[in-house]
Parts: sequence; C-alpha cells; structure tokens
Amino acid sequence: MNTVLLFPGVPAQVPALVAAISRHEPGLNCLSGFDAHDDTTLAAVPIVLGWRFPRGAAARLTGLRWVCSMAAGVEKLLVPELDTRVPITRVVDPDQALGMAQYTAAQVLRQVRDMARYDLQQQQRDWTRHPIAASRANVTVLGWGEVGREIGRVLQALGLVVRGWHRDGTPLADAVHDADVVVNALPLTPQTQGLLNAQVFADMQRGAYLVNVARGGHVVEADLIAAVRSGQLRGAALDVQRHEPLPHDDPLWNVPGITITPHIAAQPSNDTVAAQFAHNLRRLRAGQPLLNQVDRLRGY
Repeated sequence: MNTVLLFPGVPAQVPALVAAISRHEPGLNCLSGFDAHDDTTLAAVPIVLGWRFPRGAAARLTGLRWVCSMAAGVEKLLVPELDTRVPITRVVDPDQALGMAQYTAAQVLRQVRDMARYDLQQQQRDWTRHPIAASRANVTVLGWGEVGREIGRVLQALGLVVRGWHRDGTPLADAVHDADVVVNALPLTPQTQGLLNAQVFADMQRGAYLVNVARGGHVVEADLIAAVRSGQLRGAALDVQRHEPLPHDDPLWNVPGITITPHIAAQPSNDTVAAQFAHNLRRLRAGQPLLNQVDRLRGY
C-alpha cells in the first residue's frame, strides 16, 4: 500500500497536494491523472485520494482497498462500478466549513441589509438613504452536519435567527415557510436530488432568498428561474450549479437577482487533507478501522 492515485478537483492542485502528502508520508508513490496509466498500473493501485472518479476509472482500479474523498460531498465517488467492499472515507476540514459559513454570511447579509440597492444607487450617483434596523431575519439551514452547524453558528453570531433542518426532522414545507433566507448545505443523495423545486419555492414566503453552497443537483434550475422572475423568490446566490463549469449560454447567467460564483465558497486545505489521509493510511496498514467512513446507503 505504497501507491496512491490522485483525482483532485483541479489538476493544477496536484503538485501542492503531492508536496503536502510527502511531508506527512515520505516515500509514498503519488500517481496523478487517469489516461496516462495503463491497465496493469491501474489494477495495482490500492488507494485513491480525490474528488471524483473519471468515467470508467473505478472499473479499471480492480485492486482498490480504500477511497478517500477530499471533499465534504462524496456523491461523485459513489459510482456503481466501485466494489461495495471498498471503504470510502472523507476529510473533515474545519476551515472548509468556516469558509462556506463566511461565504453564506456574506450573501445573506447582502440581502437582509439590502446592499444591492446601494450598488444601483452608486451607478446612478444617487445619495438616498434607506435606514434599516439591525436584521433579525429568519434563516433555515438545510443540512445540519459539520458544515450546516458552522453556518448556523456564524449566522447566529451576526444576530440572525437560525433553524437547522435535516431529512429525518419536520416536513420541509414547515421548515421553509417562514424563512427569509433558506441555505442549502445538504449532501447530494438520490433522496435530495432535485429537492429544491417549484413546490418548495411555492412553500417559501414570497420574497424569500436562497443560498446554495452544497451541490447544483439539489436545485431544479428552471423552477428557480421561474420563481425569481415571478417575484416569488427575491433571488438566489448559487456557488454550485448543475453543470460546472456553467456553460456560456446557460440561462442562469442573465436572471436579475441570481448571483453566480464558480464553486469557490471554500477550498480544502492540502495540509489538512494530507494529514488526515496519512493518519488513516497508517490505520489501514495496521488493520484498524478507518475514521470518517461514509455510509454508502445514506450517501454521506
């Protein structure tokens, strides 16, 4: 178990990731890419560290003993070809959760303090004041895991009223009906795919706002566009989209009220990834249970 195949989200990340792994696990053979290796090489690889499997990769990695996800979400690694006996773990990065909370706070505060109005006024050289009291807006955070709880903590510290929701709790309609802002931090699973659709947008109060920092697959984007254009929703901040990179002709680009960012709310720390990966590698070699294992039936 001295070889690991790397599939980071951004290929340019490979050198820094390899350097971080080498600091924690000197001598480990780090391979990168997929097409560069023949079937014999791939069949001998025991470990994958990455964000997603390229198409056809898992079927050729016949000697896998462990898959470690660099991301909080693991749906891109839960491919049907992956042997169900291969454990999947994930890295838990507190700084990544904090980054997503900071991004969410920035988007939420921009809405509840009505800052877009002043952007427009600046363009028009209009110095008109619209005083607003400190906001106590109601925010519902969908997904109450490590990321959702950190988002809730930061928003509560800013004086907002936060409620967390998970799929085993109250009905979704009850959780969103009085929210000024709904934040999505759910894992993407077959049960949550397309969860944020026309019905949910109709259940939200008129003028509510959506922030999505989870996965694009949660949102039925045509339904969201319709809800924003009709005024049912005030708008949305989407750090993730169903198709990434977002195509140039995608209608999301041109909807007033929808803010698009290119999946930058938070990035995993190479050193944190490497440290947790190396720790679990030592456990694997010693025959000990791996930490932060994914429940493949639940999808997280």
